[in-house]
Formats: sequence, C-alpha cells, structure tokens
Amino acid sequence: MSGHGEEISVLHVDDDPDLGDLVAVHLEQTHGDISVCTERSAADGLARLSEHAFDCVVSDHDMPGMDGLEFLRVVREEYEELPFILFTGKGSEEIASDAISAGVTEYLQKGVGTDQYAVLANRIERAVGEQRAKTALEESERMLSTLISNLPGMVYRARNEPDWPMEFVSDGAAELVGYSSTALESGDVSWGTLIEESETERLWETVQTCIAADEPFEVSYKIETADGETRWMWERGRVVDTDDDGVEILEGFITDVTAREERERELADQRAFTEKLIDSIDDMFYVVGTDGSLVRWNDTVPSVTGYTNEKLASIGIDDLIVDSDHDKLWRIFEETLGTGYGTIEAGVETADGEQLQYEFKGSLIEDERGDPFGIAGIGRDITERKRRERELREYRTLVENVGDPMYVLDRDGTIEMVNEAMAVHLGYDRSEIIGSEPARFMPDADVEEAAELIRDLLDDEKTWASCEIRTISADGTVRINEDRIAPLFDEDGTFDGSVGVMRETTERKQRKRELERYETIIEAVGDPVYTLDDEGVFTYANEAIERLTGFEPDALIGEHISTIMAGDDIDRGSDLIRTMLSDPTRQNVTFETDIVDQNGEYTPIEIHIALLPAADGEFNGTAGVIRDISDRKERERQLAEFASVVSHDLRNPLNVVKGRISVARTSGDVSHLEAAESAADRMDDLINDLLTLARQGETVGETTMVDLAALAGQAWADVETGEARLEKHGTATVEADAARLRTVFENLFRNSVEHGSTSSRSGTDDSVEHGTPADDDAPMTVSVGTTDDGFYVADDGDGIPPEERQDVFGRGYTTSDTGTGFGLAIVAEVAQAHGWSVSVTESESGGARFEFTTCSER
Repeated sequence: MSGHGEEISVLHVDDDPDLGDLVAVHLEQTHGDISVCTERSAADGLARLSEHAFDCVVSDHDMPGMDGLEFLRVVREEYEELPFILFTGKGSEEIASDAISAGVTEYLQKGVGTDQYAVLANRIERAVGEQRAKTALEESERMLSTLISNLPGMVYRARNEPDWPMEFVSDGAAELVGYSSTALESGDVSWGTLIEESETERLWETVQTCIAADEPFEVSYKIETADGETRWMWERGRVVDTDDDGVEILEGFITDVTAREERERELADQRAFTEKLIDSIDDMFYVVGTDGSLVRWNDTVPSVTGYTNEKLASIGIDDLIVDSDHDKLWRIFEETLGTGYGTIEAGVETADGEQLQYEFKGSLIEDERGDPFGIAGIGRDITERKRRERELREYRTLVENVGDPMYVLDRDGTIEMVNEAMAVHLGYDRSEIIGSEPARFMPDADVEEAAELIRDLLDDEKTWASCEIRTISADGTVRINEDRIAPLFDEDGTFDGSVGVMRETTERKQRKRELERYETIIEAVGDPVYTLDDEGVFTYANEAIERLTGFEPDALIGEHISTIMAGDDIDRGSDLIRTMLSDPTRQNVTFETDIVDQNGEYTPIEIHIALLPAADGEFNGTAGVIRDISDRKERERQLAEFASVVSHDLRNPLNVVKGRISVARTSGDVSHLEAAESAADRMDDLINDLLTLARQGETVGETTMVDLAALAGQAWADVETGEARLEKHGTATVEADAARLRTVFENLFRNSVEHGSTSSRSGTDDSVEHGTPADDDAPMTVSVGTTDDGFYVADDGDGIPPEERQDVFGRGYTTSDTGTGFGLAIVAEVAQAHGWSVSVTESESGGARFEFTTCSER
C-alpha cells in the first residue's frame, strides 16, 4: 500500500470519454490522494508517458488502433517496473493469460455500479505501494552495499560459537587479514583460529556477557594475519537473530586499530614516567589550557588546595585564585601566552576557605603542530614569607598610631588584626573579631563610607584621612567614633589593606547633633521663634523675627519683651503663663495680640507660648512662636464687608422677584414676570461681580512680559462698544498676569462706553456713571497709552467729579440704579495684587483718566 497521504498520479486510457471522466471523478473524489490524467487512445497515452512521470497506468482493452495488450507490451519495453492495470469490459481467460504473460500488474473486469471504482482504487494503491516499497528496498540495499564496500574493515554475519563460523563476510576481509571472504564463509579458514590464544577466553566472556544483557558488544584483540603478522582488531557487533537450533546469529564490523593501540601504549609508558617524575615534586605542578582550564596537575595540588582530582578536573585556574587577584592573573596569563614566560604572586583559596600566598612561574607549551597548547608551571608557597613581611608593616603602622582602639584590614576588607583596646571597645575577644567582616560591628552605610574614603586616599595618593564611624559592641551599645584611616601597600606599591585608629566621640556628637537638629527645625519653621527668661528678657530669637519686627536677632538678646509688645498685651501673656504654671495638664497657650516693629507699626499676630523645662521644677522662662495673621484679619474684614454687601445689595432685587411673582400669581398678569426676570438678572450680575472681585484679591498667577497695546485690543473686542472707538498711544510691555490685566481693561472700557455715552446701550452698569459727552451724536473715544512710570486708560466723556474720585474704587459704590458698583473695585484689587497703584483724574478732553503706576520693567 502507498503511504497515507502520499499522492498517486494515474494515467487512465479509455476510448469512451464518458466512462473515462466517470472513472476520474470517482477515483479523485472518493480517494483524495489519487489524481487522474485521462487519454482517449493508447498512442496519446504513450505520448503523455513520455512527457510526465506517473505512478500507475489503467487501460481499457478494446480500443481502436492499439488495444490494451499492445499498449501494455509497449509500456513494458520502456517502463519495466511501472504498475499497469488492465480495466476492461471484455473479459476472458485468454485475455487474462495474455495480459499476465505481457507483465500486467492487475487484471480487473468492469462491472455495474460504483463499487467497482472502490475496487479499482484499492488495486491502484496496492500496486503503487508495492512498487514504491520495492524501489526503496533496492535503493537501501544499494546504499548499504556502497557503504560496506567503503568501510576500512569488514562486515560479517556469524554464528555465536567458539570458532565464530562466518555465514557472510564483506570484501574488506582480504585487505584486513589476507584471507578472502570466500575462504572465511566456506570454513576453509576459521575466524576463531586467527585470534591469539591468549585473547580467546577473555573475548568469549566479554561477548557472552553483553549478549546476556541484550546489549551490543565492543572488544579489542590481537590476531595473526595470513602473512604471519600480529595485528590489533577492534570489533563491534550484536545479536540479530536465532536459528532453528537456538544459536544466536551475530552481525558486526571489524577494523584494524594496530597503529592506535601502539601509539596509546607508547603514550601510556611516557605518561607513567612523567607522572612519577611530576608527583615527586614538592611544589605544585600544573598545566593550564589556553582557556584557563586545568589540564594536568601533580599530587601536590589536591594536597594543598583540599580539592579532589574530580573537582579539579571541572574547574579553571581562576577558581583556585582569590577574586582580588583575578585581574592580575589574567594579565600575566596573556603575557605568558605572548612572550612564552611569566611570573605572578597571588592568593590561593583552599576548599575550606583558607588563603595561601603562592608564587607561580609558567612557560608556554605547544602541541605537535606548533600551536599554543597552554601553560605549564610550578607554584611555590610563599605564605610564610608574606606573613612575616606583612606583620612587619602592620606593627610599624600600629606603633605610629598606638593609644586608641586600632585595627588592620586586608585588601578584601576582612579584619586581620586588632589591638586589645579595640577588643575592649567592641566587647569581644580578639580571636572572635579577627577574620570577621567590619559590617559585623558597624552599620553597612559606615562600612561603605570608610571604603569610599580609602578609595579617595588611593586616588589622591594621600597618607591618611578621618571619618565618623559608628560601632556596635557585643551588648548592642552604639558608639560614635572618629576613625583615622591609612592605606597599606606591599613592596611593589600595590594596595594591600588598611589600618585604622579610633577615638570615641559619642557624647560630644550626640549633644552637637541634637543642638543642630533643633536649630535647623527652628530656622526651618519660617515663623519667628524666641525664648524669654523668667524676667521676660530675650535669650534667643531666630532669623525670622527680623522680617516681622525689623530688629536683628542679636539686637533683641538681652532686651525685655516690652521692646516689641505693649504693656496690656504683656499682662495678658503673664496671666496665661500663670495659668499654665497652676495647671500641669496645660502644656501651651495661644492668644492674639499686636506686635510693634522698629518703626512703631503694629501688626496683628498669634502667639503660641510654652514653658521652658527646668531641672529644679521652678519657672525658667518661656518659648514662643509668633505667626503674622495680617492676611487672616484682612480676609475676615473682607468677609464681613462682603457679607454686608451681599445682605444689602441682593436683598432688594430678591424682594422684587418675590413681590412681582406674588402679584403675577394672584392677578394672573404675567407682565410682572418681566420685572422679576430683570431683578433676577441684576442678582446674577451682582453674584458674578462678587465672585470676580473675590478672585481678583488673590495673589496673581504666573507673570510674563505683556504687550499693553495688544492686550488692550483683545479686551476691546470682548466688550459691547457700539460705535465707540479705541486709540492706542505708544507701545510698552509690563510684567503681569495677562488674564487679570485683561479684566482691568474690560471693566474700564465697559465703564467708559456704558456711562460716558447717551446712546442706547444694553447690559449691566459695572461702574460709576459719570455723565454724558458734550456732543450727543459724537461716538465715544477711549485711549490707552503709556507714562514714564506706568500706563493709563482715558475717555472723552464728561469725567468723574473730583469729590467722587476717592469713592469710585469702593465696593458696591455706584450712581446707577442698575449697576453693581464692583467694576472699579475689581480694577483696584487687580492693581493691588500686582503691587501697582491706581488713581483717577481728568483726561485732556475732560473725560475720565485712570492712571497706573507700576514698578516692573517696561
């Protein structure tokens, strides 16, 4: 059968077109892996075969010109193995016999119904599958034959018996042992007789053991060839079958490995001699590959390092060297590979963590091709020498710094030595301290600070420096110390550790830090802070008090509180202090008063007073915090003022709304609702202006340099100006909050247009009505210009009478029945928020002129 899903290409030849199409439809639709090409004659079928490859031919018998049998004979001449099925409606034994003689693959007689096509499809798949399997087997056999003929040895099939009788031997036998394959297969020469007698028993036991374990066997042994030469054979085989007598059938491969065996024996002898010589050396001998891996070592290496041979085989040279020497190690390693020789002193870390100092001398070695193989060398223990040298340096440094707790750290920062004073300071025995990390006795941050200091010393090539270090003793006590640190160097000038001498400063530092902390807090408060003694005399004042009183802090020290406070207020404060003294539960008091500055000006303040602590429990004075509440008092005043305005100005229109609605409800006359709506609109205007006024009083937002002329033009466009026109005189910039300044222009323009003209106007009256222009028909002109110290807005109306000019900026002031009276108040608030001043005077044409004085760059 063909493989599942593997397409089968079929050539169908039948002179009946309807039947041909029907066969193709049934085969392709019911068997998705079959594709059909249909031809109407044998001649066309032969032409199609010459153009395309097909897996099978299906042909009718009775066809004009060339019948199916003749077609089959021609196909067999050219395509000997191509499956051919004769599918005919004319069946007879004679035709079937002739077809079989001609080499037909299948003979199938046409029937009635569709079942015959399923039978045809099965015959096609079976024929193609068998042909493909046969082709694959032939190809496999060809490849296997080629492979066997090219193997450097012989392939065999033998019985598992003592003389290993051969049933098949490949042609390689003659070259391998001098006997032909025929001689070995016939038994004229027995393979077992070629094997040296000393090898026979060992060989038999090894093979039988593997057979019993159902595993392949692999053996090496000596034989004697046809010319009497002894050769080494390597054989690999396994059981592939069992004959009728129960004897296992073996198949395998045998090749000559004499040269390899001889070379391995020579190398083994050389290796044995070399190993004995190397192992007799007391120093460490090593061979390191070019990648740093350990290739060879003597017995001294595991003896010194504590690592097993298995462990050494899995690590590199850098695993034996301490981390701090890695950079130096690889630098010398590369130097040795380049120059052929190198020496290095480095620390060796043993399996149990012990560190030894060694001197390594190595030379480059090459392989048989002359390529670098690695480095071979000797390692000599110099630990004792280094210890003595280091001990000398340590004692010399300690002598120069003796007197306080001191220590020595190695290059990795581990504690190597401490004096007795340090042991007492930390509360440990010296043996418990040595070998520890500094972080065991001090915070990590302090360890890092000291390490950074050492790095700075190395970078700056300084001898010593000091830093503050906290130590934690065995009982948990934390002490603050001044640590004087100096780096240590070896004879080559390489950093080799550090030494430190400590002096405890715990109490001094605590007092200083506590004082600094409180001073920082007091200065950071921002409000004036002071202390008075029991007589009311200043003993301390922070910098903030100068901003409020004009007195420098030092000028107030020694002065009485009456310097900045009136007598009645001092009496009030004294009463509150007596209240605290009589009531232990009261820790502080607060009261409002006024403070008098250096110029005699009064500022409303709020004072928070507390008693100063006293060791004997007696009154020792007070501490106070002063807060300027001017803004709060101003907000309270404004709030009261706003409440008055709201209660007064909103009540009238509210009464109108209620009254008109009541009349409209009782009389049914809806015209009263128009008056109610007008009153409601007035209330809306009042509320909007009140909100605007409240916002304008706040601190201005972000300021930028504003073009006055441009901003005035934008504001003019947002105001109902009718036929009035705007003139701009000069150009200038002012630092301002653009949105607030635009509100100023809008209110001033609205004031001029709505109250400086007798023409019809709509909207509410936002400011003071100040008359009508002389010419009722002339349009209003409003001008904006600059002055030496600011800018102005003027109109050509009748102006504002002199007696009213002081009142026009008041909140709620208006001469109009419909105005809110807040327009010019908003202007004044914005100016004040910017730090400007505004005044009203008469313009050149007799109208109103509002002048602004600014301090900003223009």
